[in-house]
Amino acid sequence: MRGGAGGGRGRRRAAPRPGEDAEVVDRPALRPRERAGAPRLRADAAEGGPPGAAPLDARRRRPGGDLALRPDGRRRRGGHAVKLVVTGGTGHLGRAACHAFARAGHEVVAASRSGRLPAPLFGEAAGEGIRALALDLSEDAAVDALAAELGPTVGLVHLAAWHPPSTAHTTAEDRRRLVDVNVLGTMRALDAARKAGASVVVYASSFEVYGEPREAPVSEAARTYPLSDYGATKLAGEHHAQAFTDEEGIRSVSLRMPAVYGPGETTSRALPNFLRRVAAGERPVIFGDGLDQRDQLHVRDAAAALAAALERGRGPYNVADGAPHSVAELARVAMKVAGLPGAPEPAPREKRRRDFHMSIERARAELAFAPAVPLEEGMAEELAWLKSEAP
Repeated sequence: MRGGAGGGRGRRRAAPRPGEDAEVVDRPALRPRERAGAPRLRADAAEGGPPGAAPLDARRRRPGGDLALRPDGRRRRGGHAVKLVVTGGTGHLGRAACHAFARAGHEVVAASRSGRLPAPLFGEAAGEGIRALALDLSEDAAVDALAAELGPTVGLVHLAAWHPPSTAHTTAEDRRRLVDVNVLGTMRALDAARKAGASVVVYASSFEVYGEPREAPVSEAARTYPLSDYGATKLAGEHHAQAFTDEEGIRSVSLRMPAVYGPGETTSRALPNFLRRVAAGERPVIFGDGLDQRDQLHVRDAAAALAAALERGRGPYNVADGAPHSVAELARVAMKVAGLPGAPEPAPREKRRRDFHMSIERARAELAFAPAVPLEEGMAEELAWLKSEAP
């Protein structure tokens, strides 16, 4: 039976049979007496919602049957493993998330077009506790295939997305693919969650939904005005997730992230480009004065944010490392972790300066999100991975 604000409002519920737990309902007055070891999942101030709001997780529970996943990746004491389905499971963040969830004792399904198991990033046993699922969200048949893996005690982590080679110059084909994967694919994933009555949906969004914010640091209350086609599709995904929550009563959380770095990163941007150069014994190239500032987010911290969102919260949250870093700082750290002497190589500026810094105070307060990987440590990890992958 599907719970939450969208189902069964105003109807009386039969008393539970012996040995059966009561269902969490959407009216505080009807909330069942609590059992020892079975923490309530409420949308109160401590867990990301206003006082008196509906329960965050309206599913039939076993004693201790919450999502049982701590932001630090350790299993919650007394909790039962809960199944998690991760779309984009073989991507950069998907690999880290799947293995983090599996280490916490959860049954994990890694869904991807390839149907391969996610390769480990931090020395985990390959595939332990993870099952692969071939799934193409550009096809309507994916709805039934994904729904078959979901259910009232299953969480959906939707990471599957496509990012064009350049957000500044997208082609007509790029835009078609962006809509097909990032918008229609997200709608199919939500349709599957609706059909199966999933317990929670966590959606990986992007800082690009803000465009060029008028404040710094930018909060979730700032206007969203994406200036790239990619940002527009990620914002559309957020809107669909919110509409889905309003209609179905299934909790959804959108995490607005900067570009994620760390082992496994294959994108082309300043931080990984600097590390690729120093791995080859070359100095990083800085265009202009290098004072442009950006948020960063290590892949392990990103996975921890997903874990936190599975347990609590609703709506959009900014997640980053909490302190912006200049391009010049990234170049200096890259040289330091590589042990290269000297200074970065200067070059004429090709683009105008653009700073971007998000406030993560809401995520700290409501998700208990605490970024733990220092920049130097994270860049050293990525450099070691790059060297290990070199032919």
